[in-house]
Amino acid sequence: MTCSTYYDLNKHPFAEEVLQLGMTIAKEIKVVNGFKVEAEFKREPIEEEFYVLQLSYCLSHLLTTIQQLEHTVLYMSSFSPTKPMRDAGITRATHLLWSVENFVIRTQTAYDRLLILTDRLFHIHNQASRISHESIVTNTHIKRTSVPEKLKAAKKTVKKYYYDRNIIIHESSYSDDHMRHIEGLTILASGNLRDFDEQGLIKEDLKYLVRKYVTSKKREFSRINGNLCTAISETFDEMHPIYRRKYSELCKK
Repeated sequence: MTCSTYYDLNKHPFAEEVLQLGMTIAKEIKVVNGFKVEAEFKREPIEEEFYVLQLSYCLSHLLTTIQQLEHTVLYMSSFSPTKPMRDAGITRATHLLWSVENFVIRTQTAYDRLLILTDRLFHIHNQASRISHESIVTNTHIKRTSVPEKLKAAKKTVKKYYYDRNIIIHESSYSDDHMRHIEGLTILASGNLRDFDEQGLIKEDLKYLVRKYVTSKKREFSRINGNLCTAISETFDEMHPIYRRKYSELCKK
C-alpha cells in the first residue's frame, strides 16, 4: 500500500491493526485515571500484550512525528505576531528559522523512531539510546528479512538533512545564504535603522525574499514528506506479516 501523507499512513493495514489491538489491550488492563503519562495497570501485561503495547506506543510516536513534519510546512506560511511576540523580538526571520530548524531536526527524529519501531517489531528491546541504523540493519534476525532494504530507502529520503541536524543540535543555528539575507534585511528594516529606508524599499525587498523563500522551502519540505511517507509505507508492508507471525508465536507460548 503506497502512502504519501500522515493520514494515509494511519490507514495502512499494519498501523490500523497494531493500534486497534493496542487500544483494546490497554482498555482491558489499564486503570482509567485521567490523562496520566505513566499508566497504571490492573495487572501486568502478558508477553504478547506487552509486545503489542510496545509496538503501538512506538508506532503512535512515529506517526506523530510525521504529522509534525507536515504541520511545519503550514506553520512556515502562517505568521501573525501578537504584541507580546513582537516585544519578545519574534520576527518573520526568527519564525522562519524556528520552522526550518524544527523540520530538519524532526526528519532525523522520524527515522530514529522508525528504527526503534523495528527493534520492537522483532522483540529485541535494545535501549532506545543505543539503537542506530547500523545496529538494526546488521542484526542477525533483522537482516534475514527485506526490512533493512526498506529502512535504507527511508533513510535516503532524509539523508540531506543529517549533518544540518547535527550542527543545529550540537554546534550552531541553521543558516543558508537566503536565510542570512532575510535576517540581514530584517535588522535593517527594524529599530533605529528604519530611518535609512524612508521609501520602504528594504521592507519590500524583505517581503519578496520571504515569499520566495517560503515557497521554495514548502515545495522542498512537501516533497521530502511525501517521499518519507512512501518509504515508511513500504517498510510497513514488510513489517505487517512479520508482526502477525511474531504475535502468533507469542500467543502460543
